[in-house]
Amino acid sequence: MQRGQDGARPSSSGGASLNITWREPSGFVWLSLKNALLTILTLGLYYFWGKVQVRRRIWHAIRINGEPLEYTGTGRELLLGFVIAITILFIGIVAYAVLVFSVFGESVVAKLLEAPLYVMLFWLTGIAVYRARRYRLRRTRWRGIRGTLTGSPVSFAYTWTWTGLLVVLTLGWALPWRQVKLYRRLTNDTRIGTQALRFDDAATAGPLYAPFAMMWFSGFMVALLVFGAAISGIALAMNAGTAKFTDVWVYGAFGLVLALVAAGVILHYHAVKLNYLARHTRLQDGHFRLDLRIGDLFRLVLGNFLILIFSLGILLPVVQKRLARHFVEKLEFVGTVDLDAIAQAGDNLEKTGEGFAEALDIDAF
Repeated sequence: MQRGQDGARPSSSGGASLNITWREPSGFVWLSLKNALLTILTLGLYYFWGKVQVRRRIWHAIRINGEPLEYTGTGRELLLGFVIAITILFIGIVAYAVLVFSVFGESVVAKLLEAPLYVMLFWLTGIAVYRARRYRLRRTRWRGIRGTLTGSPVSFAYTWTWTGLLVVLTLGWALPWRQVKLYRRLTNDTRIGTQALRFDDAATAGPLYAPFAMMWFSGFMVALLVFGAAISGIALAMNAGTAKFTDVWVYGAFGLVLALVAAGVILHYHAVKLNYLARHTRLQDGHFRLDLRIGDLFRLVLGNFLILIFSLGILLPVVQKRLARHFVEKLEFVGTVDLDAIAQAGDNLEKTGEGFAEALDIDAF
């Protein structure tokens, strides 16, 4: 079947397929060095403009039917959002601390009243996640069409908070259910122009529990082994005065093996989860498909870790590009979309960036 000029495959039903590709951008090492240098020289101020440059290049590298995505956010928006968020957080935390101290002093009750503050910060994290996603969608354009979220950040934060509490109360076993629930909420609120994404109603967290159980029990066993190794090391040091050089190597090698096993099991769960979520994400008459594999993810994560360590974090944009490239190259769309039915969204654009996400350090790009 022949492709159109935009890279789309025409369909007999009148729709077109979506061909998602990656065009490798150049100069990311130089961009990383420039951003680091200018951020230092401006005492951190250039950080927000540097982030915009990274996003614009990564967005432009992503092509749908040959058309690049466009990021239209600005450094000024990100800076203003961050300043507002930090101001609100600082004033709120200080005011709460002063109120508690003035009423209860340094009593046990005052210590107990710290708990609502942590709950509030967790609730604000939900706000930050939702607002950050909405901001990026509204600042992302494809063929002139931008995205948005149509729901309420406050309502999402409420769900974020009580489901998070349930994860704690169930010792983690509610995590797959929570992740599916939150993803469903975000997906069903997402609009590409006027067209809605949707998460299959019949999709549940059930298929995620086998790999999650493997991860949970592996984590439990690793924790026990690490604890046992620590006790043995302490006992050896006490009996022998100091641990022998060979013993240090043995415990170091043992710890490395445990870390690799834990990383592999965790990555396996996340690969299964992300593949499952993508498969049940629909747009009109088609759905997405992601083909993440544990070996590829392990090499990607290990490589990114080494890049960050040996560059002292300076090459973070290179790591972000590698992550984006991997996911884009593994992502495809199955089915067709009526491109003519996708019109521009009519909601208002905010004038600031995702300040709370930056302030709470939950920002991916």
